[in-house]
Amino acid sequence: MNADFKITPEKLLQYDEYVEALDFLDEDSRFEYIIDIGKRADKVPFPADCMNEAHIMHGCMSKVWIVHELNGGAHFFKGQSDAIIVKGLVSIMTGAFSGLTSEELAALSLDHVRGLNLGALTMQRQVGMMAMLKHMQKLSRRADIAAEVAEVTAAAD
Repeated sequence: MNADFKITPEKLLQYDEYVEALDFLDEDSRFEYIIDIGKRADKVPFPADCMNEAHIMHGCMSKVWIVHELNGGAHFFKGQSDAIIVKGLVSIMTGAFSGLTSEELAALSLDHVRGLNLGALTMQRQVGMMAMLKHMQKLSRRADIAAEVAEVTAAAD
């Protein structure tokens, strides 16, 4: 990856909306906002058959499941958690970083997580958010490898 790689601003519009909203709120209001996002996430059902070991994200005290889809070179994520505040955090992360290419995802850093201004969270939740970014980056790399293998296999047939 090129260390100078920049993600175009239009690719991070959802991220910027979250940053702006969270910057505007005080600490108590941030928690309410995150919980509201978690409640809204329930309006789009997460596939029950994906709440399994294959989709679980390790590194979080709550149970978190993330599904990934590669479509047209862009990576899309959906997530679920058994804890409402974590469900909101998962929704923020998957919403903010869906639609990016592998190179764009790889260019994301822990500064992007810090940029969400979630310092009021416990250290464990902050670590979990950072682990979630690393997990989404790992899922994108795996999907790219699988797509390359499928391409090579198809070409060989």
